[in-house]
Amino acid sequence: MSLIALIPILALLALSSRVLAEKKIITPDSIRGLDPALYNKYEPNSSNTFQCLDGSKVIPYSAINDDYCDCPDGSDEPGTSACPNTYFYCKNEGHIPGKVLSSRVNDGICDPECCDGSDEWFTGVCFSQCSEIGKKYRAEEEIIRKTRKTGSKIRGTYIKWAQGEKNRIEADLEAKKKEVVEKEKEVERARIALEKTESSSKEELEKKKKSPIYKSLLDHRLTLTRLRSKTQRLENELNSLRSILEELAKGYNPNYQDMAVKAAVVGYEELSGISPTPGEESEGDVKEEPKEEEIKEWELDDLQRKDLEALLWEHSPADEEDGDEDEESGLLWKIDEYIPDSLYDSWETLRDLTIEWLIKLGLSGKSKIVKGSAAEGPHVAAAREKHRNLGNELKKLNDAITDSEDTLQRMNTEFGPQAEWKKLDGTCVDKVSGDYTYEICFFGKTKQKSNKDGSSNYMGTFAEWNTAATPGTYDYYTKQLYNNGGRCWNGPLRSVQVDLSCGKENALLSISEPEKCEYQFRVTTPALCWPEGEGEESDVKVEEDVKAEAIKEEL
Repeated sequence: MSLIALIPILALLALSSRVLAEKKIITPDSIRGLDPALYNKYEPNSSNTFQCLDGSKVIPYSAINDDYCDCPDGSDEPGTSACPNTYFYCKNEGHIPGKVLSSRVNDGICDPECCDGSDEWFTGVCFSQCSEIGKKYRAEEEIIRKTRKTGSKIRGTYIKWAQGEKNRIEADLEAKKKEVVEKEKEVERARIALEKTESSSKEELEKKKKSPIYKSLLDHRLTLTRLRSKTQRLENELNSLRSILEELAKGYNPNYQDMAVKAAVVGYEELSGISPTPGEESEGDVKEEPKEEEIKEWELDDLQRKDLEALLWEHSPADEEDGDEDEESGLLWKIDEYIPDSLYDSWETLRDLTIEWLIKLGLSGKSKIVKGSAAEGPHVAAAREKHRNLGNELKKLNDAITDSEDTLQRMNTEFGPQAEWKKLDGTCVDKVSGDYTYEICFFGKTKQKSNKDGSSNYMGTFAEWNTAATPGTYDYYTKQLYNNGGRCWNGPLRSVQVDLSCGKENALLSISEPEKCEYQFRVTTPALCWPEGEGEESDVKVEEDVKAEAIKEEL
């Protein structure tokens, strides 16, 4: 028998010897490829049997790792490739343990998950590299740990600042609410005062309307209206007569000896300034009468639109006679601005009484009138202005309260578990990539600016966090979406998917465009550096996020 023919037999004998060796397994820790977490399920019993982990079968203990799949769940073959739906556990001494699919056991390929090469126990083609790989891994982990520790401290300052900001907003909100209560009372007092002043003003105006001057002005206005109507009617008639004479003049035969017609035509020509008909002599030079200055229509309109009620407030007989401002009464009116609301009613009575006696004693003319609206006195205008100003102040207070309540609501939901992201609200980071500078302002807008001509494209506004994750979890804060940006030429609206990770600083690391006008930013921030013990279920994700930043710093 040739040597080549003996090779398969030798291989079969080697495998048989290994299988026989497997049958001597008596403890869980000696079972090849078994996960230590399952040791308690593989403890030998007095009957020397093993129950499949799915409870479907009971087999001899010696059938474990016999290279034959007895259990439907493959639990009897953790160390061979006999069952395709299980995992082979690698101890990887000097590094962290790993797992590979059972189908990859003894396939002649060195899998990185098993740096100790134990998954190739039969082929023997792989040697342990766990010492070197473990050393490099621990160095990277140390960098990651330091990055996370530093970032966590910075995040702590964000949280402290946010707490202070929250306390400040809450205190300011409480103060504004109290201020609103007082301001509402002021507005109500001003409204009542305005109504009383308006009522008093109407009575005073009605008295002024009974004066002879006002009645005369009304008569003049009525007469002016009737005169304009009559003038318009006469102008229409004159235009009709002109049209008739014009037609007569055009068809007039100078050889026709009708003196009445001739006289009418000549009179029309003289009136219109038309030169005499050829062959006809002018009977003499017509003396040109001086023209009166024509009254423009807009002048008549202004006269008719003149607000007579306003004139009653703006002028008085005493003003026309004296020609000087009444300083005493004017001063009394000015004091109105400095009187507290609680004392205004008493002051108003005292002021009016004082002015009345000044007039009676001849020490003052009429009270000084400040220009108000069309049908109201200066005191009404002042009261209305005060009421309007107080109303505006109240509206501003209510708007500020709404803004503060909205900010507090966002700090409890949108800005992270401890409102740490509030510190970054409006903070911008940018990066040059190719011909463009890309910028993102947290919770604001993203844009793309040309480095050649300075033009920019709006890329979207903050819309949401990672909707695929549960709000409040670590993963929830690892992605942001900025959408509804400017429309691309022959494409969709621009949008940006932001992938966030832990880092010592807020920085935009890279920009890519997986789809047309759909961009992807990689951003680091201390706000995502959760300390150890916080969000432990996401520690693996934290390490993966930090690793890229750590390796970048190492290089």
